[in-house]
Amino acid sequence: MKFVKGVAPYLHKGGINFKTQAYNAWVETGGRVAECHYPPRMLHGLFFRHELPTICKSAKEVRLRFVEPVSLSFDTFPDYARYEIIPFIWDCWPCYFEKVCAWFKKHNVRTAIFTSSQTAERMRERFPEMNIMYCPEGIDTSRYSAGKPLTERCIDLLEYGRGSGLNIEMDGMKHIRTKKDGKYLYSNEQLVEVMADAKVTIALPRCVTEPQIAKDIETLTQRYWENMLSRIVMVGHAPQELVDLIGYNPVIKIDSEHLKKQILDIVAHIGDYQDWVDYNRKIALEMGEWVLRMKEVIHYLRSVGYTI
Repeated sequence: MKFVKGVAPYLHKGGINFKTQAYNAWVETGGRVAECHYPPRMLHGLFFRHELPTICKSAKEVRLRFVEPVSLSFDTFPDYARYEIIPFIWDCWPCYFEKVCAWFKKHNVRTAIFTSSQTAERMRERFPEMNIMYCPEGIDTSRYSAGKPLTERCIDLLEYGRGSGLNIEMDGMKHIRTKKDGKYLYSNEQLVEVMADAKVTIALPRCVTEPQIAKDIETLTQRYWENMLSRIVMVGHAPQELVDLIGYNPVIKIDSEHLKKQILDIVAHIGDYQDWVDYNRKIALEMGEWVLRMKEVIHYLRSVGYTI
């Protein structure tokens, strides 16, 4: 029986890596940890593209690594050469399936965790003997403020992250986009403050905003938890994973043909939505926390034969 040890994700410039929240929850729930050994910055490009040769692998230890397919070799460096890897995978879109499958075969991956239920199911079809877990994306709830009551907020419409892609203009309203010309205008801390002062946001899954990447993969992302915790009225579409997890739809269905009118009407009656956003925050606090996910991960890993 092998011991599982988690390894901290690489901290990019500014100390930002969304995968770190999941790793911190692993530590908080009592998961064992191993030291990370990322290459010097000058060698990052090399180890994004190439791998070390596999040597004799440990018969006693396994490494839980928090990864994205785009940086799979780097995110698991250098443990893939010496240990069995359990990859915990975000953003495994169809364009990365072949890369991920080839990597699984090369490194004899026995167990993998995906934040997308659809991706997990498709991987089960390709690897019927592999232990594959679906783990809904979570969040560190302590980082997000309930903010002011809706009637006291200053920002009428907030579009952040990759945005809605709808290119709407809200004349006479305070409309903020957090990304301009491909660059983000706010730090993480500033974005939390902005969200706590916003009334309405457009929330759409990537399969709607960037179908060329996500194709038909619809999945729950951190953005929905952020909106719920910040008590913002969401207009758009809720991933079925979120609806199934919490038992209701927290998003107002978007009227794409009359979106401007829809948002204007919501803002004009914003006080009517206070109870709704209060409830969304309550549910996010109860069900969104990464610690809950990690308890499920630990239970699953034990059930398939690992020691935590």
